Amino acid sequence: MGVLEGKTALVTGAASGIGRSTAEAFAKEGVLHVALIDTDQEGLLSTSEIVENLKTSFSIHCVDVTEEDSVAATLNEIVDEHGTLDIAFNNAGINHPSSKFHELELEDWKEMIQTNLTSVFICIKHEIIHMLKSDTGGVIVNTSSGAGIVPAPGQAHYTAAKHGVVGLTKSVAAEYGRLGIRCNAILPGLVDTPMIRDENGELTERAKRTLERISPSGELIKPEQIAETVTWLSSNASEKVNGQSVVIDGGGIMR
Repeated sequence: MGVLEGKTALVTGAASGIGRSTAEAFAKEGVLHVALIDTDQEGLLSTSEIVENLKTSFSIHCVDVTEEDSVAATLNEIVDEHGTLDIAFNNAGINHPSSKFHELELEDWKEMIQTNLTSVFICIKHEIIHMLKSDTGGVIVNTSSGAGIVPAPGQAHYTAAKHGVVGLTKSVAAEYGRLGIRCNAILPGLVDTPMIRDENGELTERAKRTLERISPSGELIKPEQIAETVTWLSSNASEKVNGQSVVIDGGGIMR
């Protein structure tokens, strides 16, 4: 029996990378149903094939998580169909090229905050609405970043958004822990996802510099290694872990 046996879960940013690996890990650990959420329809179909091969029920939702009405409708649909929402992994996010602070365009700032912070607020808000109706509460895990506690050079808006995710996580944990809802954040280091590779599949120059700067071993983190931590935080094994920011970077940040 898996550690998530019989649970209903959702994963945003499920079309690739950490989201895809976590959907797979959830399926391996026995979730009853996993809702796959992203704007990338093709990527969602690829993830769904992995989940289906593991004999796990799934649904595909091509949704922009920055749009509250769409998120609310999607959550209602999931709960109406499956009765409950036990686990939510809010993972969707973007990145931008590096920029000096004084050259950062306001539109880039707005897009980053909207996608990497406001969307997390929207998702958590509607997840809580449903979890409060459950006798067993629920678990929320949010994807922040090492940039949630130390600045990412040339990424002031990314740094601000990821710090914000840590703050949201603590606020939810403090307010709803007594009501049976736990909320934690993961703070990955440099993970081997499509986001850090160019059109030829090679590491971007920025990724190479970042890897040299932050990784003690010089190795990229595998998405499945992040997924293992998300799975643990979603299980009863971590039932006393709440409001925490778990750094997963091999020891690059120690504080």
